[in-house]
Amino acid sequence: MSLFDSSRFLRATSRLIVAAALTTIGMTNAFAVPSYARQTGDSCDACHIGSIGPQLTPHGMKFKLGGYTDTDGKPGHIPLAAMAIATYTHSSSDIPDDEVPSGYSSNNNTALQELSGFIAGKWFDHVGSFTQITYSGVEKVTSLDNADIRFATTANLFGGDATLGVTLNNNPTIQDPFNSLPGWRFPFLGSDFALAEAPGPLLDGGIELQALGITAYAQLANGIYAELGNYSSLSRGFLKGVNDYSDEQQKIDGASPYYRIAYFKDNKTDAYSFGLVGMNTKLKDYNDSSVNEKFNDIGVDGNYQFLGTRKHIITVAGSYIHETVKSDGGDVKLNQLKVSGSYYFDKTYGGTLGYFNVSGDSDLATNGMVLQADYTPFGKEDSYGAPWANVRVGLQYTMFNKLEGDSSGASDNNSLMAFVWASL
Repeated sequence: MSLFDSSRFLRATSRLIVAAALTTIGMTNAFAVPSYARQTGDSCDACHIGSIGPQLTPHGMKFKLGGYTDTDGKPGHIPLAAMAIATYTHSSSDIPDDEVPSGYSSNNNTALQELSGFIAGKWFDHVGSFTQITYSGVEKVTSLDNADIRFATTANLFGGDATLGVTLNNNPTIQDPFNSLPGWRFPFLGSDFALAEAPGPLLDGGIELQALGITAYAQLANGIYAELGNYSSLSRGFLKGVNDYSDEQQKIDGASPYYRIAYFKDNKTDAYSFGLVGMNTKLKDYNDSSVNEKFNDIGVDGNYQFLGTRKHIITVAGSYIHETVKSDGGDVKLNQLKVSGSYYFDKTYGGTLGYFNVSGDSDLATNGMVLQADYTPFGKEDSYGAPWANVRVGLQYTMFNKLEGDSSGASDNNSLMAFVWASL
């Protein structure tokens, strides 16, 4: 089967574009304003590269560090928002019959993949949130998604103004303000019909939505960012009630310390950051406490943005994470490298190239690329109708050169996804 079936692809893409147009019309004629933009009075491009999230500009980073509480001072702001993602996916090979999601086909699937509601914005002085509840249109389940609730304030430290805060969150790195750690790095979305994904360290989503952590952070005037805290597992009863729980899941044994230090510099026409991150975690089975594994993750990362006059924007981001897993069966070592570069013209037309490489034990060796082209017509101050209307239409191609030690059949897992991403 060829990867590119032009007739099916064009039919599916046309349906997605019509959906985007209808969504946009509804947004410009109603109260459809993403809650942060409504709260601050800023257009989406003030905080986001390419006029839609999650990649943050320096202004967006400062808004996040400030606890999502910056406002235009006007009353009546309600911290509620919504998002929908529709996709069409074609893979090089068909999905195995016993793995096809109910109601879908073995290939060439169009789906309303995700519907999300957000409590996102200022709650009180110094307190705000990014909290997401998601319905999966493929798996037909609703769950508590990423949650980041913050208290933030300012103080004078070491002769300069500093931002100090505490975050309660359920996904290590989701609270990070930069664009280079697993929580918010490219690719920002993927297909639920993908045949395979690269293995990764625990820090890359291994305990997302299953853990709860409290970390304290400080952003100093000299550019130093520091964060320290602990994660523990949410209760089994809570997970069964609010998330798609599996009896095969493991839980954190005791506490899992998380640490982060970085340097950030905003030069107005460009900005950059680089840093160190780590987490130590012991997992054990819910049903057999004698089965346990110890994970030691440590990584470095960096992010550069050329902003200029905002007509031409170039970004480069990357991270390298080393993980050692110790268990009764012996030690396992994994190294994950992810690098991406993007270009956006007029904050509207974008292209991104990402490279991933996993090394370590031979059966983990995986590498490949992700290419994306997208178009974001709204979200700018001069956008037609309203600067807060937010839609992105795009194409994403994922290719594997090697998958879990095998090169010969890796390309069978390549996929092409068309998507429409809309928020209100």
